[in-house]
Amino acid sequence: MSVKLSPKQEQIVKDTEGALLVIATAGSGKIRVLTERVRYLLENKKGHYKVLALTFTNKAAEEMKNRLADIPNLNEKTFIGTIHSFCLEVVKYQGSTIGLKEMPHIFESEADRVKILREVFESNNHLKQFFLDAPDKQKYLHECLNFISSQKRKLVIPQYDNGWHTQELQFILYQEYQKLLTAQNAVDFDDILVLAHKIFVERPKVAELYRNIYRYICIDEAQDLNYAQYGIIKAMCGDIHRNVLMVGDPNQAIYGFNGSDKKYMCESFKKHFNAEVIRLDENYRSSKAVIRRANRLNPRAIDEKTAKIEGETQVLSFEDEEAEASWIVGKIKSLLQSKNHPDIEGEISLEKMAVLARNKYVFKALENTLEENPSIYYFYKKTNELSKSESDIMKIFDLGTRIIVNPLDEIHFSLICEVIGIDPQQDVPYKKGIEKLECLKQKIKDPLIREQFDVILEAWQILDRDETKFEQALETINAYVQVEFNDEEDVPQKALISSDIEEWKNLWNKYKQQFLPEYRSLKHFRSVIAMGTLQVIKNIRGLTLGTVHSVKGLEYDIVFLMGMTEGTFPDYRAIKSGASAAALQEEKNNAFVAVTRSKRLLYITYPLKKLMPWGDYQDQKISRFLEL
Repeated sequence: MSVKLSPKQEQIVKDTEGALLVIATAGSGKIRVLTERVRYLLENKKGHYKVLALTFTNKAAEEMKNRLADIPNLNEKTFIGTIHSFCLEVVKYQGSTIGLKEMPHIFESEADRVKILREVFESNNHLKQFFLDAPDKQKYLHECLNFISSQKRKLVIPQYDNGWHTQELQFILYQEYQKLLTAQNAVDFDDILVLAHKIFVERPKVAELYRNIYRYICIDEAQDLNYAQYGIIKAMCGDIHRNVLMVGDPNQAIYGFNGSDKKYMCESFKKHFNAEVIRLDENYRSSKAVIRRANRLNPRAIDEKTAKIEGETQVLSFEDEEAEASWIVGKIKSLLQSKNHPDIEGEISLEKMAVLARNKYVFKALENTLEENPSIYYFYKKTNELSKSESDIMKIFDLGTRIIVNPLDEIHFSLICEVIGIDPQQDVPYKKGIEKLECLKQKIKDPLIREQFDVILEAWQILDRDETKFEQALETINAYVQVEFNDEEDVPQKALISSDIEEWKNLWNKYKQQFLPEYRSLKHFRSVIAMGTLQVIKNIRGLTLGTVHSVKGLEYDIVFLMGMTEGTFPDYRAIKSGASAAALQEEKNNAFVAVTRSKRLLYITYPLKKLMPWGDYQDQKISRFLEL
């Protein structure tokens, strides 16, 4: 069912032919515009085609799907998801065109990548010495991984004949890292984009196929595109496809550390696609007071005239972090006790509030104060909602499913060995993953671990015989847990395992809802999990505590923005000597995002003194963003 649109929103929805760039300010209804454009295309443009709607987060994709849920066979008519998810499908179905015998397995976690890199250093004496000489080895590993990621975001593919000098350590490291991934039939998260781009560039017929399938393309949060993501869109569209809509807000570009740059939307897209530009600057969300504060950061970013509610903003200073935290908690209590506010619809609740900060460490004093006030339930909003098992039994089960689908996976096989306490060294190369797992049983010395391993092994064997029997495999473990974990001291562990099993059931059920039986497999299930698209969002109730990056795209009636001092917000790394103007601009964009999360009331706070890690109090200076 369509919704009411303003004249400008309606123009964007119906202007479907040719390239269109929409500069959409905060609160201007861009999700509504994107959703209704997809609806309009499906209902009014006849022919055999699909709509490609690319989002920056899985949450945004889920919201679009929910708003379009009344359209019959939506999944058959559209692809709504992140660019990574789309590229995964391209590699899965077209990878053979560039020589991939099968879809590689995804090592998505940072821990996996660190482990691969450590093995590279261990196996190469020349590289090993550099690692041993590093004063902070953990920091050095992450710096190396950041370099590798930066090259992949530039669509650099390591080859020995590409003109690099062999003495350049970082490029040798990149090559060796890729070779070790390939040896395990694996790719990391960045490789998915690299491979999809390679397919479109080297196989023009494939790009043509996708142009014919996806006659209309809509791209959300376009200010956050990086070189690789924009390159994929450009390579797929070629010089022919121009029915592309990009929507974004340059004032909310906050992912520069991931290679994102608003220039791909504001400059490259306009130039390469000859895009028409429309500004969507109406506001349907924030109060006048919040808009005025946001416009002090980025003048004239939001049109205040369209706002109907006055709202409130305050900037307050406190003696120290404890006093700041105490005031915030006191204000939350006062708001709850008042129950109502003339600018807020309905009764005030914790769910309508959020406390935001630039970094998580800022919350330390607030956490201590909240612990003294147990009536205020709170939770941290995480940036990555990917499911992780908490119990050892389900961690082992999870890791084993990876080995079943990829016997070459030594990284996760060694992690299983680590959990069950045995030496991961293997003498025999196994063709089947289940055989590799079965061989571990005889090496386990602890009777209890062996007993539990037997049950997990039975579950793996069910999956090896029939990958669609995932629920039966889970029930095998669950039945054992319900019988054996009944002593009083076992209750916490039993609850943890049961919670993990329930979450895996939810993931599998959601997977079944999204994919037809002929497309389902354990390998595909694992790939989709890696993309984060199956996450079952839990209905967590209470006060939200979140960093700016974790709440982007969300909104609350009441927002507290704390810790607004120089070195904290903006972050000290952006203001240190030699920092680029771009880094400070991104910090200002972060502040703009934080402010515009508020719909009605905004309280900005900062301490005059801060307790440093070494035990001294240090005077603090008010953030430059509050002096604008």
